[in-house]
Amino acid sequence: MMADSMNKEMTHAAADALVDEQKGKAGGLVEDNKTPEKSQKMTPRVFLNKVLSGTALGVIIGLIPNAVLSGILKYFGTNTFAVTLTQIAVIFQLATPLIIGGLIALQFEFNPMQMMVTAGASFVGSGVVKFNPAMKAYVGAGTGDLINTMITASIAVLVLMWVKDKFGSTAVVAMPILVGCGVAYIGVLEPV
Repeated sequence: MMADSMNKEMTHAAADALVDEQKGKAGGLVEDNKTPEKSQKMTPRVFLNKVLSGTALGVIIGLIPNAVLSGILKYFGTNTFAVTLTQIAVIFQLATPLIIGGLIALQFEFNPMQMMVTAGASFVGSGVVKFNPAMKAYVGAGTGDLINTMITASIAVLVLMWVKDKFGSTAVVAMPILVGCGVAYIGVLEPV
């Protein structure tokens, strides 16, 4: 009898300790459902730091594979595997503006749709892929203009912060068109 009550007490104590541990891991903020990030006031400095953080990580992720692999694989000449892997690394590098846009949106804790709208607008606004009338095809080269990528992503973030949930049930259609394509259009405008 005494062993049973002792086991129950130990079980309750273990459960209480687990709950306390989980609260501790969450920073003691479980009950009021706040996170330190969301309570931070959005100042121009905080905004710029988030944009720069996303850009820095995106540049590293986007450029490192081609930089490393092309240096190593050039010694394999025309080996089919080496050539294909080098081409893959170049195509991956073309996605750098897309990666940057997604990581900038991640810094602002956007939901997946907002994240991809920002990433898509950044990709198009960077100018990494352009239509070539002579070839009648879209041609990708390099990483695009990283300053344009950052500006386009910043505008997309600002628009999404302003719009919030105003699209309602039409968000899945309206957000990519109005925010994604609209902001991307601003990104591809040529200076006069």
